[in-house]
Amino acid sequence: MEEMLRDADFQLIVGTDSITNTAAIAKLSGLETVRPRLRVKAFLSPVSSLFHPKLAWFEHRDHLSLIVGSGNLTMGGLLSNWEAMTVLKLTGEDARAALAEIQRFITQHAGSLLPLSDSRVIARVAANDGDERSIRRRSVPMQAVDAPSAVDGANEVLVAEIPASGGRWKQANFDRSNYETFFGAKVGSQRRIVLQSVSGDGELGEIESRPSVEVSSSNFRFELAAAAGIPYPSGGAPIGVFVRLATGQFIYTLLLPGETGYEKASQFLAHRWNGPTREKRRVRTTADDLRGAWPEAALWTTEMPEL
Repeated sequence: MEEMLRDADFQLIVGTDSITNTAAIAKLSGLETVRPRLRVKAFLSPVSSLFHPKLAWFEHRDHLSLIVGSGNLTMGGLLSNWEAMTVLKLTGEDARAALAEIQRFITQHAGSLLPLSDSRVIARVAANDGDERSIRRRSVPMQAVDAPSAVDGANEVLVAEIPASGGRWKQANFDRSNYETFFGAKVGSQRRIVLQSVSGDGELGEIESRPSVEVSSSNFRFELAAAAGIPYPSGGAPIGVFVRLATGQFIYTLLLPGETGYEKASQFLAHRWNGPTREKRRVRTTADDLRGAWPEAALWTTEMPEL
């Protein structure tokens, strides 16, 4: 993008409904300042419906490129959802007609395409700062009604002991059932999941985009950055607590023997696990259920990053 903005102008039109909040407008304004060839307009819809197109067009000397798809600029749309995009190369009359239609929209709605600094834009996006559908806000208790946290009480949770895996336990092994029905992988094919670790004090790790991995021994794995460089403990198996969010991504906490929360998670597994003693214990539950056994976990008040 930086290389393109050195050589060409780029016009961006963003909606002001639901997702676009004050922080997003501030970020775009800052980008305009440092990238003079970037011009951003906010579409202040004259009706209540969403501004929902996902369309990019690029004018070349001999053709027009259109990129059209379903992906929203949200955490789910960018990182975890199943989305589709197509690239069209138009020439001749097709290119001229498509470009004319785009220009017609811009001209027809010129009165609703406003600078980011316009007071009407600022007032409109400020209303989104408190919208449940906007980007998740800072650390908020799960039981709060007027400001929900990233974790809802109904979110599905997996509490799982992590095997040693020959000393490479950051390649965390799971049984096939949880691999497919909790994480959404599929045996025989590969897909990616998006995770972020949560430390004991609530600090989020980096976003991890991990491919599903199958090995011949019928183990099913995802790599966990939070386990990197940590020797496998001798006092008991590490316990991972994974929460599947509404966005499709996962947040997780790794607990080692002796750490705060480990004993409560281990007791929870002991009370709920009814499988063979030779297997690692893995229990599916809900956030509300686990919170009853471990109410002080940082997972319940996790803040999600702004995009």
